[in-house]
Amino acid sequence: MKNFEYVFYCFALALPFMGKTQGLNVIKKDSNTLMATSRQKKLLEFKENNTKGSYPVSVAFYKTTHIVFDSPIKYFDAGSDRIICDKVEGVENVIKVKATQMGVFETNLTVITFNGSYYSFLISYNENPNKLNINMCKGLNESFDYSNFKQPEKIIFSDSYYTETEMITFAKKMIDLSKIKKNRINHIMDKMGKVTFQLTNIGVKEGNIIFCLTMKNTSPLDYNLEYMKFYLRDKTRREKEVSQELEIKPNFAYVERNGLSNETKLGVAGGEFSFVFMIPKFSMAADKNLEIDIVEKEGSRTLNLKVDYETFYYQMTRL
Repeated sequence: MKNFEYVFYCFALALPFMGKTQGLNVIKKDSNTLMATSRQKKLLEFKENNTKGSYPVSVAFYKTTHIVFDSPIKYFDAGSDRIICDKVEGVENVIKVKATQMGVFETNLTVITFNGSYYSFLISYNENPNKLNINMCKGLNESFDYSNFKQPEKIIFSDSYYTETEMITFAKKMIDLSKIKKNRINHIMDKMGKVTFQLTNIGVKEGNIIFCLTMKNTSPLDYNLEYMKFYLRDKTRREKEVSQELEIKPNFAYVERNGLSNETKLGVAGGEFSFVFMIPKFSMAADKNLEIDIVEKEGSRTLNLKVDYETFYYQMTRL
């Protein structure tokens, strides 16, 4: 066979394989193109309302940072082991954070609370942080605002935590029990003019003591309530003797006017109100009284209820 014919013959034999290879390359190329195009179609751009910013927080190795939230903590996660974070023992809505090592680093912390709030923190190291106690809720350590009777957020202890719905249910049950004669307390009341306050029931629910009071204002003048405060005081207070008293602060309050909840116009003339206060469990000695001070705003109609040892312990209803 001549050289020319041999070369042509070899080329003819290789031609089918070359075509297949070329075809495969084309198919592979087309497949990659389709896959890339498909991926591009699935990628969506994040808009500003799709993202949530992070709060910058500095933490130290020798100091602990505490963060208070507006609701019990349901979930939390640290971005790395360079920080340690945990809920404060016995408390539901406070988390403590500190660095596990010294040196420059940056990580994150995510917290989700029971009321559905989502918090993101950008954590960095600083041995002298300018904020060691951070409050993520309003009203911490404030007294009840009787102008609209809204409960401020407070530290929530593990042994006294219930959801708001559960606490309202307890409050309504206490009001209903107060209307039943055999469960009603009748001897603790105070009156100024035509304004009367009365303690009608005391209840206990695990780690809480619940007080139910009624107010009647049959006078033509509104009784603008400034505050109601609870104190443990000595039964006998003589002049020249130092009297010891301890204020006890409620962690929940509820009010109804004529059976209607969330009534904000407290003390209006002709109105009848039911108040319920939930207080973390406490004990009372025999030589003490639990006193409830009721003060009128810019007025002189001040009232006082004294709950004695026997009433406190022997007329308490278990819910």
